Amino acid sequence: MKKVFQFGFFALFMLSILASCKKEGALNANLDVIDKNVVAKTATDTWLDQNFLTPYNIETKYRFDRFELALGKNITPPMESQVIPAMEMVRDVWIKPYEAAGGADFIKKLSPKQFVLAGSAEYNSNGSITLGSAEGGRKIVLYVINSFDKTSLASVKQMIQVIQHEYTHILNQTVDIQPDYQTISRGGYEANWTQRPLSEAYQLGFITQYARVSPLEDFAEQSSNMLMLGRVQYNAIVAAAPADGQAKLKKKESYVVEYFKTAFNIDFYQLQTEVQNALNKISAPVLHKMIGPSIGYTTLYSNPSVDPNQSAEFLTNWNAAKTLMQTNGFILKDFTMTFKAANAMTLRYSFTNAAGTTTYFADADYSMVVNATTGVATLTLLAIQPTTTTYSNMTFINNWVVGVNNYFKTNTFRIGWINQIIPGQIGVVGSLGAFYKTTNNASYFYGVMGQ
Repeated sequence: MKKVFQFGFFALFMLSILASCKKEGALNANLDVIDKNVVAKTATDTWLDQNFLTPYNIETKYRFDRFELALGKNITPPMESQVIPAMEMVRDVWIKPYEAAGGADFIKKLSPKQFVLAGSAEYNSNGSITLGSAEGGRKIVLYVINSFDKTSLASVKQMIQVIQHEYTHILNQTVDIQPDYQTISRGGYEANWTQRPLSEAYQLGFITQYARVSPLEDFAEQSSNMLMLGRVQYNAIVAAAPADGQAKLKKKESYVVEYFKTAFNIDFYQLQTEVQNALNKISAPVLHKMIGPSIGYTTLYSNPSVDPNQSAEFLTNWNAAKTLMQTNGFILKDFTMTFKAANAMTLRYSFTNAAGTTTYFADADYSMVVNATTGVATLTLLAIQPTTTTYSNMTFINNWVVGVNNYFKTNTFRIGWINQIIPGQIGVVGSLGAFYKTTNNASYFYGVMGQ
């Protein structure tokens, strides 16, 4: 009894010393939840029961329990006000897409049984931080909950990326990955991955630096990044990789797609689309920020004579060019814009002879300067016959397509989707993008965005 009293007196004395020199400041944590034995459920508990425990038998543990987290690490408790916003995104961006692609019972049958939430990250000795972890297919720990913002696409993607990665491990514990997967980037795995650049990872066929840790981490990074990047951005990254790395990344993609289909009868590309649709509800993708090599879309293809709802002004110019071409023995078919590099675009007309048996191409190079804030593009003709071509077809037809050319050259355009005129998905391969005249929103041309 005496030792306890003395220790308590000493502790009180030390606390008094510390209190005398403390600095005031707001603490980004809720210390009230530590070691708190809660009897009555709060509104947060009720919401979690209704959205996770009852439908999926998944417990969400947010009251701070030191034994659920790595000992020896300084980790902040989560704030209760952050719990529902974070778990709403877990439901909407992770669970719902899997239900859409894998069936209503997929997550019920195969899921972690517990989420544990932590307010801060877990900091590691190698300079990296842990944003999530999975234990034996039963528990997923999510960190940095206190800084989570459900209105921020970056914040949501960071958290769901962690879940997608850890959930892939859970799936792999149910059905093993194909043994040959580990041979694709054989020799490239590196325990000291934090010291190696991302460019080297791409060169060796890894989608991230962390993917180099092991084949299982590689597979989890591959599948989770494909889901969270979406097909457009993922394809852009692959296309910009060195040839050998590009081939390996494409092969890994095929392995992931085959694994999900064979093991769980899930169309991975449908799952990918469902995830992107959920992310688009948080923040719609901005088309002008998705154009260019290594960024996203690299082409816009348009067939104005066939495509419905082309604007009247543009279609008038197109039909006039088509008539002149036909008068001179040729048939104007379509056009393609290729976004080759920053501020560079090549316009290509496709046309045939009168019989339709021979196809010709006519190219012109433009500069395309896009305002990063407004998405307004200015097109300036540089050469009607690019030096990279060995034919003079644009020179040959230039006077016949002058109306269309002038439409491109003499206007500025706001780049955007056309889904409000022609309903459809945005942000995916095959979405429809439009160039609207800044002086008349009813005047535009549109086409299929591709890569």
